[in-house]
Amino acid sequence: MLKKGLLLLSLILFGSSYYYTEYVPVLMNRTDLEASVEMAGEAKPITDPGKLCLYQQWVLLVEKYKGIHLIDNSDPSNPVNRDFLRVPGCRDVVVGNGILYADNAVDLVGISVDFSALTASVVCRKKAILPEVDSPEGYIPSKFKRWNRPDNTEIVAWVSVTKESESSYYNYE
Repeated sequence: MLKKGLLLLSLILFGSSYYYTEYVPVLMNRTDLEASVEMAGEAKPITDPGKLCLYQQWVLLVEKYKGIHLIDNSDPSNPVNRDFLRVPGCRDVVVGNGILYADNAVDLVGISVDFSALTASVVCRKKAILPEVDSPEGYIPSKFKRWNRPDNTEIVAWVSVTKESESSYYNYE
C-alpha cells in the first residue's frame, strides 16, 4: 500500500503537467480606437461593473474596459438601464460642464451626450495622455510592452487565458 502511494505521488510530482493563468492584452488599432466611441442603441447586461458617477437623474456606471451604462434614475425605486455607451479601455468617468469625460485606453475623451435622444458624439480627444491599461496583476509584462507588439495598437482590455505548462515544474529533463 505504501509503495503504491509513493508511486502515485512521484507520478504526480515528476511526470504531470500543470495549468496556470496568464493575462493577455486585447489590442485595438489606433484608427479604430479613435472611431470606437458610440452608443450601442440598447442596454447591455452589467457583468463587470466599475466606478460610477451621478449626473442629474442619471447613473453612469462603468463596465470595465468596455464602456458606460446609462441608467435612468428618475424613479429611484425603479432605475432603468436605458443604453450603453461603448468606450473601449474605459475605467473611469466624470461629468463637468455638461460634458462626459472618460478614458478611451490612453486617450481622454470628452463626449456630449443627449440623454433625451440617447445620442453621443466625441467633442474633444487628448491623445496618449493617460498611462497604458495595466494587467490585473498591476503591470504590463515586457512581452506586451509597446515595443513588442504591432505598431499603432493600444491595449484596451485584458483577458485571462488558462495554459498548460510545456513540461512539469518538477521535471528536470
